[in-house]
Amino acid sequence: MEFPRISVLVITYKQEDIIGRTLDAIIAQHDYIYEICVSDDCSPDGTWQILQMYQQKYPKLIKIHRNNPNIGIFENIEKVRTMPTGEVVTMVAGDDLPGEGWYKRVAEFIKEKGIDCQNELFCIYGDYKCIYPNGDSVVHKHSSVAKVDNAFRLALRGFINGRGCCYSRKILDKFKKVSQGKSHIAENAQDRQLQIFSEKNYYIPMVGNVYYAKQGISVHLNDNLKKERMQIWPYSIKCFKDFGIELSKKDLIFIKHRMTYQEYLYWGKKSKVLLSFWFYLRSFDFKLFMASDTLHGVWFAIRRRLPHKYVINM
Repeated sequence: MEFPRISVLVITYKQEDIIGRTLDAIIAQHDYIYEICVSDDCSPDGTWQILQMYQQKYPKLIKIHRNNPNIGIFENIEKVRTMPTGEVVTMVAGDDLPGEGWYKRVAEFIKEKGIDCQNELFCIYGDYKCIYPNGDSVVHKHSSVAKVDNAFRLALRGFINGRGCCYSRKILDKFKKVSQGKSHIAENAQDRQLQIFSEKNYYIPMVGNVYYAKQGISVHLNDNLKKERMQIWPYSIKCFKDFGIELSKKDLIFIKHRMTYQEYLYWGKKSKVLLSFWFYLRSFDFKLFMASDTLHGVWFAIRRRLPHKYVINM
């Protein structure tokens, strides 16, 4: 059995200072990847020129596309998903990095397990490392997918996500277009399709993705974006139903918790804090919580907010 052909998808916008760092980190693992597909969302800076330079240097490895005009992050994700031709797909944001040695380990894992890349609806999860501007970092583990046989419910509660995941092309072919143009309301409906359509989930205990927190282009939200993002959950519920997903009573109450917390977070409605907490208690799922890495993340968050002289690495 030969190693699978891994297609790495990259989306970028206005990242002339860092897109080279991302591409270099992927290219360093070129022995285990088949192609790098990059979609630039009509960047007004020098991002496109940098991509052209890389494509000229690695013509057999790098495929590039430029949207004109700008179509927004979520439609750009749907665009880059049309570009790969490999059997296994993974995505890296233009300001993130793949984990060192990640693609090699994924390729070996698929071979060891005898996974049928052509026909199986599978997803391989690794951990992801989050690095903050002051250097503090924490590794968030996705080990819960090996403990609980319901990746969708884990992802719905934010216990896992798609960072660094490698999945079969067969899953990619099932993804539905939900971008709504440039609207942010599509975020959750778009992201959760990975868990909805995967039938087998595997876990490798190593870092598959490095995420730089508070450094992306969407760090600050204006009032219009906040209003859009308030529609994420109602739109998600509609899409989940269209995908054939039946939400449990606890799932729906958890969504109420998220929506009321957003009202507090975005608009400063302090009256929503207790209501949000009440919905959270009613939606609490002990099994999912104990399988997740939540306590580790909470302890890191507490340590970060306390005065500390040295960089925290957890």
